[in-house]
Amino acid sequence: MRLYYEIALRSFRRATVYRSSYVAGILTNAFFGVLRSFMYIGLYGAGGAVAGFSLRDAISYTWVTQALISIGAGWVFSRELMQSIRTGDVVTDLSRPWNFYGYWLSQSLGERCFNLLVRGALTYLIGVLYFGAAVPGAAQWLGFAAAIALALVLSFAFSFIVNMSAFWLLDTSGVTMVANIMLSFFSGFLLPLAFFPAPLAALARALPFQAITAVPAQIFLGQVSGAALGQALLLQLGWAAALVLLGLLMLRAAMRKVVVQGG
Repeated sequence: MRLYYEIALRSFRRATVYRSSYVAGILTNAFFGVLRSFMYIGLYGAGGAVAGFSLRDAISYTWVTQALISIGAGWVFSRELMQSIRTGDVVTDLSRPWNFYGYWLSQSLGERCFNLLVRGALTYLIGVLYFGAAVPGAAQWLGFAAAIALALVLSFAFSFIVNMSAFWLLDTSGVTMVANIMLSFFSGFLLPLAFFPAPLAALARALPFQAITAVPAQIFLGQVSGAALGQALLLQLGWAAALVLLGLLMLRAAMRKVVVQGG
């Protein structure tokens, strides 16, 4: 475990170098957060609630999801593995004395933890200061921390599966585009799932993407608590196990392919 801890730590430190990139990311998140906040202000102009969301709930949800971009809740943004497969550098990684999946998971966790602490936290702070986004009570933070930990694993597991497609496809842009559309829409990133028509909401809840974005956001806002909180975390855990297993099966098949092609 010490090896993977050191990999994650170095990935965390490496992320601190790209300061201008994080500033640009925060400004971009803030821009879309402001845009969507004003949209909700217009929608709620007559007062009341929509699908159980008050104006403050909707604005807070907007800024939470913008902050969660930092852990990959909006789209697949980690393509280093895909690039290493294209260049052939992946062969070197596969031959090193470590667990290949563990290496990439550790690297992802280190970088995304820095993203969350800097880009995510500062993005949400803008929502709090300028739009009155809700600040959760102490009781909600523990559940949110557990949900974020599972969402980090889920986000990586989904990204790993998309990246692994490069072993079988000459051009992965189509797969990446479809994956991004499905993640951003069915995760509840663009709109809360409660705003969806019933059939579409049922489909979204049957897919793993809500466990990456909607579930942590609802826990953060206090919309999920008690027994429902336990069920939500179990849902995340179940999907995490399923996606990790699928990724490992793809890795096993890919390693056979590398050997057959002349490794």
